[in-house]
Amino acid sequence: MQINQVLQSPTQGQRLRVIGLEPDGYYWVIDIDEEKAWPIHASESELELYEAIPDPYIPPVVEAGSVAEARRDEAFAAISPLLEHHSKLFDKASRNALIKKVLENSSRPRLYITRALRRFWQRGMVPNSLTPDYQNSGARGKRRRNPTTKVGRKRSVSPGQGIVVTEEIADIFRSAIELYYLVGKKVPLSQALTKAHGVLKTRYPTLLPEDLPTQGQFHYFYRANYQKHEVERRRMPARTYNKDVLPLTSTATAFNFGPGARYEIDATIVDIYLVSEKDPERIVGRPTLYLVKDVFSRMIVGMYVGFENASWVTAAMALANAFSSKVEYCAQFGVTITEEMWPSVGIPSSILADRGELLSRQADTLANRFGIQISNSRAYRGDDKGICERHFNTIQSEFKPYARGIVEAVNGKKRSGRRYELDAELSLSAFTEMMIHLVIRHNTTHVVDNYDFARDMPEDLAAVPLELWNWGIKNRTGKLRACDDKLALINLLPSEKATVSEEGIRLRKLTYTCQKALKAGWFDRIKQTRPSEVEVSFDPRNTNLIYVRPNTSSGVIWHAELSDRSRRYQDMTFSEAAQMLVAKGQAEAAAKQRKAFKAPDTQSVIEDIIQRERNKKPKASEKSASERLLGIRDNRRTELADERQRTTLTKAKSSQVKEKPSVIDIRTRKEADISLDYPDLDQILGSDDD
Repeated sequence: MQINQVLQSPTQGQRLRVIGLEPDGYYWVIDIDEEKAWPIHASESELELYEAIPDPYIPPVVEAGSVAEARRDEAFAAISPLLEHHSKLFDKASRNALIKKVLENSSRPRLYITRALRRFWQRGMVPNSLTPDYQNSGARGKRRRNPTTKVGRKRSVSPGQGIVVTEEIADIFRSAIELYYLVGKKVPLSQALTKAHGVLKTRYPTLLPEDLPTQGQFHYFYRANYQKHEVERRRMPARTYNKDVLPLTSTATAFNFGPGARYEIDATIVDIYLVSEKDPERIVGRPTLYLVKDVFSRMIVGMYVGFENASWVTAAMALANAFSSKVEYCAQFGVTITEEMWPSVGIPSSILADRGELLSRQADTLANRFGIQISNSRAYRGDDKGICERHFNTIQSEFKPYARGIVEAVNGKKRSGRRYELDAELSLSAFTEMMIHLVIRHNTTHVVDNYDFARDMPEDLAAVPLELWNWGIKNRTGKLRACDDKLALINLLPSEKATVSEEGIRLRKLTYTCQKALKAGWFDRIKQTRPSEVEVSFDPRNTNLIYVRPNTSSGVIWHAELSDRSRRYQDMTFSEAAQMLVAKGQAEAAAKQRKAFKAPDTQSVIEDIIQRERNKKPKASEKSASERLLGIRDNRRTELADERQRTTLTKAKSSQVKEKPSVIDIRTRKEADISLDYPDLDQILGSDDD
């Protein structure tokens, strides 16, 4: 058993502190909870019934120069002469004699000395145990309701004595704050006080102006009962609070082991207007920028710049750029680089994106064909992928001071009389070239602020994306999984089932033909075992070409082109073709309606004609049936002659009869009997009736 150890009785709960030890093995202890306790004598066998517990009085930290320090020093100085004879203080007689001697040379009363000595023993026998309990002063946090008089300072300017804030008035304050101030609206606290005044005037019509609660009383109630962070959380929209105010307890790098562990992808509409490549006078709008960033190294591993809207296909182009080598891509825009300057080639382990383009069925391609884990950020939580989100502002700030056509916060037409769109000067290719230079500079020279290095990372490793990437590839993840550039893009395109018939491959009501499918006999007009369906990948931006997978397990891809049957939809997007197909269907449906509407009228005319001719036929014939059947051929000849007579081209008019011209034979010099009239139709076609 040690000096200053605290013991507790398991039955009675009494707590004792060991303050002294006698040579005979007895101990001096004191009750730490008794206000008038003094040391008592106890044997070791008696104390064995007690259990050792942690010291309930932890010496406080005393601020230098504080009042508590002065009071502590005064009390310790008062009992210091007694502590020089500490072993004699346990006995009552010797203690009283020592206290009497100290009082002769001290201005302090006896009660002050005895209380300080008792406090010294009960709270740990250290100078700081004499520190006053100022933290318990003032009844902090305790409500003061229903007093008989108004608390606080008296009024010196305003008339009247004021009103006492009773529990009823506190409830009115609370209702006004809860219903009008903590509701997410930008309502000042003074308006809540006005509401509280209105409730009081309604409840107490005889209330005088000087009896209304003051602004100070209302603000004191507000500060005493509502914490600032809780007020901000309730007044702010939840998505804004979660995104901008919620505490950050970790970093993105802490959960990513190395390069390729996780990519973040995001898109934005760039704040600049571009012009046409062919005609600089034509303003073509603002481009879309996709960035793909590696979380571990902060390297921009892929990008897309173009006029396509943010979609799965556009994201697929950015991802295909991230998976492949960037040397050829940069060369297209006149930028020469080496593989070492932009070494991010390969397939990552996971990708984090918005709940948009990568929350579609096509995104399953990344998981099924590339083995990539797809994660989607929470709604309205851009901070989930803050590494990529924040970089859009950073990269745009690099060119905004120099380029023209920048989107401004205030419409330029209102501010200076000129629209900023009219200042556009960069084409898409020039803007892409500029973005490539900015990305390369970021990857090779940018120093990441406050990068959280792991314990195993060397001290001389700079927080530059390229250096972090190279170190991580060498010491953490190794090289990423490789993939073919073109196959990567094709595999990232959306895929559907297309039907196969003798007309061709039919996708979304468009017909395609394929040379390899022709050689395989898929389109031969015979009964055969052609596949009824086949999986195809397609670029929604272009109807001219699709990619056929004849066997999904082999990875073989055939190119199929738009056939002549669907040549009307060439050089279109699939959405434009779909709109034309809808318009075509609507036109055909309208035509069928008109046909159905006219059909009864035509049917009625046909029935009238048949009935008219039926009425002409005699009910009983004078000839027998055999006679009527034998005369069919002769009857046909007669009708044919009449028809020829009605339809002949050389039929002369009966009112005009011309003389027959005379013909002289050139050899005999005599008149010849030869007709010069045009032959009729019977002479030309013959008279073969059979």
